[in-house]
This record gives sequence, structure tokens and C-alpha cells, in this order.
Amino acid sequence: MITFISFFQPETLVFDAKFGPFKAGRLYMISSGRTTWKGVPAYRFLLLASGGVPFYKIEDTITSITDTLLRPLLYHKIQHEGKYHAWMWISYDHNGGKANYSDGRVFNIPKGSLDPLTLVYFARTLDYSSNKVFKIPYHTDAVTETVKIKVVKEEKVRTPLGEFDCWVVTPSMKSGKNVFGGSGGLKVWIDKKSRVPVKVEAKMIFGSAIGYLIRRS
Repeated sequence: MITFISFFQPETLVFDAKFGPFKAGRLYMISSGRTTWKGVPAYRFLLLASGGVPFYKIEDTITSITDTLLRPLLYHKIQHEGKYHAWMWISYDHNGGKANYSDGRVFNIPKGSLDPLTLVYFARTLDYSSNKVFKIPYHTDAVTETVKIKVVKEEKVRTPLGEFDCWVVTPSMKSGKNVFGGSGGLKVWIDKKSRVPVKVEAKMIFGSAIGYLIRRS
């Protein structure tokens, strides 16, 4: 793991999303920087998805609170996708190896298991120059897996913010789903210099959703 990443300070990333020929709204990734939670040092990450395509609207909010080692303490998800609406949270007990759900369910988990949003931020800290395959314990939505993260290629990407020299990174699961529960794979283009994701592509049954970074602050 490298010693400093921009999200250790307050950071906001804004992506324009498209699904095929359709504009699909915007995606916001927000880091609070160093904060506290229940009296202990922590980081707070927020993912907001707003938009959708004709006849299918999306308004999702995901919050992850982690310790300073980027291990999730609390994962909270609110989903409004078409006619589907859901709310839930998971409290992670890494010392006890438990995931405690808002509905009372408890699952045994490997110590250090990450949730989907924390995994995205954690992936920004990895050293991809070694071409190593990283194996990360993962738990959410009653699913425990080992996510494999690797670089599939290096590529220059042009976005509204300019051209970036990137690693193309794929987090993969045995189920074939992506880490956010979608039915297809996920690719993330991470800028080598800043470690900021500048492009994201999620495979779905009917095509691909693609997001390009348009603003960073």
C-alpha cells in the first residue's frame, strides 16, 4: 500500500454516465477525509448515483465508514431503482469476524473483509507496477467472496479533464457479478500519477454503463 492518496483529504469526483446512446445521469464519489466515528479516527466515503434511462430512474446513496486501515466499520445503502426500493446497513466486527445486519442477521466473515465502496477506494492504494494479482476478502448483501484485482492493460484515456495514462483494473468475483452486485464485469481506469479513477465501465445484460470523470475537487 502506498503512503498517501488524495482521498485521505476531502475529495469529490463527479462522473458523467452513459448507457449505450443514452445519458444516464451523474455519479458522485465523495471522501470526507480524516474524521471520527464513535470516538475513533475514521474515513467516510459516499457514493451518489442520480439519473437513469427512460422509464427506469435511479437514485442510490451508499455510505461507507472505515477505520484508518480502510477496513469498513459501517456500510449503509439506500436504493431507488425503477420500482425497486431498499434500505439496509451492515456493521462490521473485524476482531470478532462478524457482519451484523440491520434486519438482525449475522454472518461469519474473514477478518478485514471490505464492502463494495471501500473496495474501490482500497484499490486506489495498490501498487500495480508489479503486475501482481491482489486477493481481497469481501462481504456484502449476505455474500462472502475473495475479490481478485489485477491490471489487464495500460491505456491512455481522454476525458473532459484531459488525457490520462492509466492502469485498466478489473475486480473479479467467482460469481461473475461485479462488486456492486451487477450481472457483469467491472473495469476501472486509474490514473497512474494521481491514483484517481477517470473512467468506469460496468457490463450489464443489455449493454455497458460507462462513466467519465468530468470534475475533481
